[in-house]
Amino acid sequence: MYVFKAIKHIAVVSVFSLFASAASAQAPAVRDVRLMMDWLIQGTHAPFFLAQTKGYYKSEGLNVAIDSGKGATNVAVAVAGGAYQFGMVDMPTLINFNAKNPATPLIAVYIYFDSNPLSIVSRKSAKIEKPADLNGKRVAGGPGTAVYDTINLLLRSAPDTKINWVPVTPSLFAPMLLRGEVDGIGGFINSMIPAAIEAGIKREDLSALRYSDFGANLYGMVLVTTKKYAIDNPAVVKGVVKALNRGLIETIANPNQGLAILKARDPMMNMEIEKVRLGIAMELINTPHVAKNGLSTVIEDRLQKTIDDIVKVNKIEKAPSPADVYDGRYLPPVAERQIKK
Repeated sequence: MYVFKAIKHIAVVSVFSLFASAASAQAPAVRDVRLMMDWLIQGTHAPFFLAQTKGYYKSEGLNVAIDSGKGATNVAVAVAGGAYQFGMVDMPTLINFNAKNPATPLIAVYIYFDSNPLSIVSRKSAKIEKPADLNGKRVAGGPGTAVYDTINLLLRSAPDTKINWVPVTPSLFAPMLLRGEVDGIGGFINSMIPAAIEAGIKREDLSALRYSDFGANLYGMVLVTTKKYAIDNPAVVKGVVKALNRGLIETIANPNQGLAILKARDPMMNMEIEKVRLGIAMELINTPHVAKNGLSTVIEDRLQKTIDDIVKVNKIEKAPSPADVYDGRYLPPVAERQIKK
């Protein structure tokens, strides 16, 4: 009797164990992924955290950790070296990085900023309205900054323009503009305008000389990984891109939702400033082209022009092809990338 009960108990346990093992075998393994932003976590990055908070990465079988960055070049190095699987860089940096590091090339798998954010921000009183107006002006920036390294693209219509560059750390740009120590500050418009407002300059007193308004219609921020990682892990790349795309669609529809998620993450964030920052980022993301054709829809001729411009300004000997810098095979269907009206 007791032997029978024991055998019956063992059989039941064995059956349950068998079912548990089968269920475990069928459950997909969760992959850990690290993603680095281009800079400090700010309003611009709200879609990434919305996707994380709402479980969009997890629904793709991914556990995504998101960290702040220290500039696009540092992000490129971190991704190429394997410390991070994904990162946010601008397209000019990607092209330049690959030219210098052919053994560990990166590839863009999602276009985040359809429009380029490069600009020179000034007070309206400086009357900097076109590239030629920069002649003799003091601009915060210098070698190694994105604007300095690409300024010839902006000055093509005014090649004799001489700018007095003031090489200081980016944290001093806005305070120097406030005190009148420089006439303009160079960088990404979604960073420079909020910084100037935070320093104490009213937005209505600011103007921006955008590269994109003067013939340098480059693609902007992109999500990158290494070519090798993309080839070896296509499902992971597709999952990250799909989740980010969902987060971006929802942030465009309801920016305040994304800002609320950032506020919950960091209560010390100045939401008024971040609202401005995210608003500018949305202009760079949801361009007329994107509104019509969907997110991350690339025009090959425009991508080729972006490459040609960066090859010329950086004197790159071997120009990459569009396929060398962007791969759209990991995108969700275009219907999922359409902005809801």
